[in-house]
Amino acid sequence: MNIYPPIEQRFSPFEFYSLMRKNNPVAFDEGNGQWGLYRYNDIEKILKDPIKFSSKFGPFQVPQEFQENLNRPSLLNTDPPYHRKLRSIVDTLFVPIEISKLEPHIENIANDLIDNIIEKGNTTMDLVTDFAYPLPATVIAELLGVPSEDRDTFRQWADNIVSLEITSNIDIDSIRKADKTVSDMDIYFSKLIEKKKKIPTNDLISHIISAKVEGHSLTEKEIFSFCSLLLNAGHVTTVNLIGNLVFSLLENPQEFKRLQENQDSLIKAAIEETLRYRSPVQFLFRIANADVTLFEGREEKGVQKQKIYKGQGITLFLGSANHDESIFTDPERFDITRKNLRHLGFGTGIHFCLGAALARLEGQIALRIILKRFKSLEFNFDNSDRQDLYKKVSPLKSSFLLGLSHLPLRFQPLNS
Repeated sequence: MNIYPPIEQRFSPFEFYSLMRKNNPVAFDEGNGQWGLYRYNDIEKILKDPIKFSSKFGPFQVPQEFQENLNRPSLLNTDPPYHRKLRSIVDTLFVPIEISKLEPHIENIANDLIDNIIEKGNTTMDLVTDFAYPLPATVIAELLGVPSEDRDTFRQWADNIVSLEITSNIDIDSIRKADKTVSDMDIYFSKLIEKKKKIPTNDLISHIISAKVEGHSLTEKEIFSFCSLLLNAGHVTTVNLIGNLVFSLLENPQEFKRLQENQDSLIKAAIEETLRYRSPVQFLFRIANADVTLFEGREEKGVQKQKIYKGQGITLFLGSANHDESIFTDPERFDITRKNLRHLGFGTGIHFCLGAALARLEGQIALRIILKRFKSLEFNFDNSDRQDLYKKVSPLKSSFLLGLSHLPLRFQPLNS
């Protein structure tokens, strides 16, 4: 059984997830030898148990020759105690109170981007290319201490890595491209690291270089992993959060109107509902450290206990968990006044997203600036037929992430 949504549902996998939750909450994919889980409680339980379920799976199923680059140890795919040591290096830098200090500067960046859009004299833009991508890419570049003018290169790197298809079929060309991308990033960061070793600056890379774990400095490979992870994860999620947010509001004009009328009270809620409804990260991986039995002792119609054996991989579909009917009322409705917002958009447990506070702040600022600067905003294509809407947008080429590569919009500046 194929455990992944079909390509044609890439930006709207909700029907597929609904059927899997109902009929196959735990499914085995013979093609890649992995299990797929779709219900909230089962996924949350596994994410909170790093003893029985390891993260040392690596996000990509690739031939052995590519493992060194594509599945090298990082915060994403390590277990305690090593994971705890790595996380301690940067954890305090990403706490909400520290991230909140960035708000005025992020607002300035966002306003400058909107100024550039308006000054072109057009009434159209590509939200992703013109705003949603450069905003978080500029912020994370500055935090890391890398030149923000290289952000087009960063975007290509991220696209090459996230476009790997995590399915039963191996696309060797995309694997080679991603492998080369990691090597290119290593070369880029090695030059930068050498400069910062000689002249440290007040940025994340300099902090990581000087950090010590149990009296030892990080190895070169460990520093490379930190740099590439923070660069890519530091902007990719937020790009898709902003794009998914604006798309969902325009797709649901009654919610957009409600937001415009209650900005102060609903901006944060709109961000959280987007993280639930169109979760930028669609799934995570774990591997069973021992034989485990799911559903044992549960009296539930149509559900039988299922044994997963030691060493088997498990794909946890966060995108499905966040639409679970047993947790969320009317889950297929985008509702920015929703009361229950205990989504798994950032995961949970020891691997809860390091950059969650930054992504939330960037999303809130982006939405606030959009509402402040534009009198009107709409799709730059005919969307009268909602059934046909998903055929008119450009989904991100990624089975791992849900987002858009482009989102054409029409606008009218507020001061026009």
